[in-house]
Amino acid sequence: MHRRHIAAILLAVCTTLTAAAQDHDRPQFGGGSAPAAQSAPTKPKQEENIVVTQPKPGEEIDQQKARAALNAMYNALGGARWLRRGDYVLAGHTSSFYKNNPTGVADYIQFHHVLPNGSFVDRIELTKKRDIVQLYTETEGVEITYKGRKPLPKEQQDEYFRRQKYSLDNIANVWLKDPGLLLIYGGTAVVARREVEEITLINKDNESVEVDIEKSTHLPMRRIFKFRNPLYKDMDEDLEEYSDFHDVDGIPTPYATTRYFNGDMVAQRFVEEMHYKPVDPALFEPNYPLGKHKY
Repeated sequence: MHRRHIAAILLAVCTTLTAAAQDHDRPQFGGGSAPAAQSAPTKPKQEENIVVTQPKPGEEIDQQKARAALNAMYNALGGARWLRRGDYVLAGHTSSFYKNNPTGVADYIQFHHVLPNGSFVDRIELTKKRDIVQLYTETEGVEITYKGRKPLPKEQQDEYFRRQKYSLDNIANVWLKDPGLLLIYGGTAVVARREVEEITLINKDNESVEVDIEKSTHLPMRRIFKFRNPLYKDMDEDLEEYSDFHDVDGIPTPYATTRYFNGDMVAQRFVEEMHYKPVDPALFEPNYPLGKHKY
């Protein structure tokens, strides 16, 4: 496959996985009220900054509904067990799209390793020989081939770390622990012929993310956030849609993840085999050899 196709396809590979498993350990997200302000939140225009505001008296019920929906999602995902799921190895393939038309397919293997501080690193191996590797550390992304190492394009690195910031894991571990977080319950809507509850979270930095939760299963269906385009200064929308949940080592996991950018489908990832198990840290060392090895 042409390297240009591989690079485009791999923009979707490192999607943070949502996974679920039922567990008796069901902690609740911490509470915390938002700081006082003078007016209720209003839906911003696309090009405007989002301003964090405190609900007027009586609107606290919506915040309670939003937190209850998030608690139900968290419990459906397995609560603390989901958060502790740790390392995994994933084999599958991805498809890239341009203007909703497919442009290529690539097989890949992803090694996801959680570090002691709670952050993680990813290794993605491409081609049947697995001789093209994309390695993401906590601070950078590099490509490794027989020619050596070189940084991945800045745009690709920025995208990877931006999506981690708005991932379901980061929402649980960071966003929902912020006492200044504002929650907005958007009511119900229909997504892919399924009824969902729309929940918007706004943090102290005026950043927002929306999570659409399927009402019947309480599993997440979509994650949506907007960010300012660094070149054109308008707002871009990044959307991930999760479907086809399978039980993997006791944890239901989405086998299909579809990504949209400004309303256009840009990538799909399909899981063929996956295991939650420890990953050898040596895989992330700079001089680890290329080529096939057991996983």
